[in-house]
Amino acid sequence: MSKSRGVLGLFKHLDTVCNAAEKVRGRHDFKDHEVFSPTSYHEIEHSCAYPPSPVRWFTFVGAMTGTVTGFALALLCDWDWPIVVGGKTPGIYSLPAYVILGFEFTILFGAIATVIGVLVMCRLPNPKATIFDNRLTDDMFGIWVPGATVDGPQAKFLKEAGAVEIKATH
Repeated sequence: MSKSRGVLGLFKHLDTVCNAAEKVRGRHDFKDHEVFSPTSYHEIEHSCAYPPSPVRWFTFVGAMTGTVTGFALALLCDWDWPIVVGGKTPGIYSLPAYVILGFEFTILFGAIATVIGVLVMCRLPNPKATIFDNRLTDDMFGIWVPGATVDGPQAKFLKEAGAVEIKATH
């Protein structure tokens, strides 16, 4: 059986798909279902009870690496090319001046790590991705149930939950 065979319920409004996702969440006949939306909505994440995104750990590790790199770069440059001002010795005594470089590297590395984390966790680019309906990228929401049929109980449940259209996917 094809991995993309199943039923897609199309919804017009965000609150309708959120209510349907909450009802579908605990049912065993909707195992491995997927919810599609044109853009990211926190309401869908909450209604599906997804765990927190692991991308935040990519951001944290990248930001901390940037902080250490910024401070280390400034410290090593200060030790290698000291600029003695007012009799201060180079090195750790000039720490407040390193904060700017540390902050900038924190932002840079955190942003780069976040982009990498999004690409890794979303498995992008994915040339084998299946587009079930072009309207899912424009103005419609969808709940896809693998292995279901158009005349089955899952399709009937989605229609009762407010789906404006039910279609088979192959």
